[in-house]
Amino acid sequence: MSLRSWPHRRTVLACCVVAYFGVRFAEYVLTIVYPDVRAGVGVSDLTLGVGFTASTVTYALAQLPSGALGDRFGARRVVLAALLGTAVASLLLAGATSGAVLVGAMALLGAVGGAYYSPATALLADRFDATGRAIGVHRLGAQVVGLTGPLVALVGVRYGWRVALASGAAVALPAFVGFALFVRPRGQSVPPESTTALRERLDAGTLRELLSRRPIAVTTAVAALAQFADTAAFSYLPAVLRTYHGLSPTLAGTLFAGYFAVQAAIQVPTGWLSDRVGRDPVVVGTLLSGVAGFCLLVVGDRTAVVTLGVGLVGVGMGWSPAVQSRFLDHLDAEESGHGFGLVRTVYIGFAALCGLVVGGAVTVSGWGLALSTLAGAMALATLVVVVSRVERKW
Repeated sequence: MSLRSWPHRRTVLACCVVAYFGVRFAEYVLTIVYPDVRAGVGVSDLTLGVGFTASTVTYALAQLPSGALGDRFGARRVVLAALLGTAVASLLLAGATSGAVLVGAMALLGAVGGAYYSPATALLADRFDATGRAIGVHRLGAQVVGLTGPLVALVGVRYGWRVALASGAAVALPAFVGFALFVRPRGQSVPPESTTALRERLDAGTLRELLSRRPIAVTTAVAALAQFADTAAFSYLPAVLRTYHGLSPTLAGTLFAGYFAVQAAIQVPTGWLSDRVGRDPVVVGTLLSGVAGFCLLVVGDRTAVVTLGVGLVGVGMGWSPAVQSRFLDHLDAEESGHGFGLVRTVYIGFAALCGLVVGGAVTVSGWGLALSTLAGAMALATLVVVVSRVERKW
């Protein structure tokens, strides 16, 4: 295929994959060098915990305004601002000398990271009819970040945690330049800029009406429960493997990397299948895989069973392309940015409760109860999809 015949939408998709990698890489680096940051800045686990909570909250809160700003001023501009903000936040983290600066930089990193996804998804939905496959490819940018752990750890050991954190800017800035150069501004391939006032998009009555639509409400409930399990798996799976199953740090780290590899491999197929056979069958299939995986992690006592459980949980986290496409199926072009941002604020905000719920379950009864709770969340999400589909048929 010649460059002249290469569709611009594929360039947009490629740039979005790289941009998403850049945004998530900056967040991921911090989790890898966490102990070094704590010792280097001289802060407590509580201070860093406050920082992570602030980051999660600002990430969720940024979804709606970023989507609305994308609708009003153009998604390309918001994506560029998010990438530039990621570079700035990474440098602030690398230069932090106190707990206050560290928490502030983490909150900023969450906000700019949260500002990226909604406008980027709206940008892709505008250019691709097969939104499931496009979202699946896009999400590869985030999933492959998990495979960079050994490299980040090596940089941290050899050059120090400040250089490791600064590498977030070293990745985000080239992504910013590439997006600016290769993603065309609004032109023939982009709908005219919306004239709807920003305050109208953020009007409480308008937002309530959008959330009250039955297809949106059902999909939001499914996404909230699935994201709850997804966030918990990302945060606690290494601890489950080491503490509950007694695996060595090396083996636990290998299985965690495998978890990311499975997630990356499943994104495009589930997105493609959701375009071909429908959203609901794919959502149900992936969620049930997650249920089975968490159940195996509860009862498994052999490495092979635990490995299978981790793999099934990874497949279960392939729900996103189908669920997010389900949202976009019920949002028109004029509301795709702020509408998608609104539902992401709701379901990511709900998922932020996973730390409290999982931590409480472990404290009360151990990891068995915590894993059972995650299996129950994905089973409940499956039930919501099935009941909704049956009701529609009747």
